[in-house]
Order: sequence, then C-alpha cells, then structure tokens
Amino acid sequence: MNYVGVVLSPSVSYDEEQECLVIDPNLYKDTGAYAEVEGIENVDLAKEQIVLNSINILMKRGVKGLYLYASDESLRRKLLHLQGERV
Repeated sequence: MNYVGVVLSPSVSYDEEQECLVIDPNLYKDTGAYAEVEGIENVDLAKEQIVLNSINILMKRGVKGLYLYASDESLRRKLLHLQGERV
C-alpha cells in the first residue's frame, strides 16, 4: 500500500494527567478479534494487546505516508502537538 489511513476509535484515548495511552476494550467494535479468548488468564490485558498490535500493524503499512485520525479529542491534541514538534 502506498498510503494508509488509520482511525483511532473511541476505544483508544489519551490520559493527559498520566500522559499515557488508554485502551478500553469494551469500546472496541471488532468482536471477531476476541473470538479465541477462552482460557486466557487476563482477558482485558489480552484485548488491550490485540488493539495495540492492530494499530501497530496498520500504521506500518503505508510506504509513502500515513493519515491518522483520533476520535478522542485529547489524543488528537497530543498527536497534533507531537507532529508540530517534528516539523
């Protein structure tokens, strides 16, 4: 793929006080990603890892560029701030 567009859904947000990314698996809509969670000791941690891995893979697909949109306003502000630091 030459360019990739990734939308970070409401399941991915940014905690400004803790300065960290927050994953809420209950807001993640791809229920098929969680099809094989039986027998996993910490299901919430496994779901968080699935979301983070999905984002990681998608963000690396674009050869020429990446378009990124965050549904969460605080995450969007942080990403725009980081982009401004790199310019």
